[in-house]
Amino acid sequence: MWRHRWEPADEQHRQAYGYRPRTVEHRQRVSLRPELGDGLLFTPANFHAVEPCPGQRRIAFALFLALTTTGQLIAWS
Repeated sequence: MWRHRWEPADEQHRQAYGYRPRTVEHRQRVSLRPELGDGLLFTPANFHAVEPCPGQRRIAFALFLALTTTGQLIAWS
């Protein structure tokens, strides 16, 4: 995941699915290595990539999370 959110200028790097690596080549990056049973929660607003896991099963799902004005965490899809 990179410390970079989409900007209109990024469209020049768009490819069939996603963006070319040079879109984020000089941006700060963090790599996460989840282990079996781990779950990752992150904002998809930042550029991110998922490496293939050949021979293994990966489960992905998406939902919306928010804090209410009273501090309650709510989820919806």
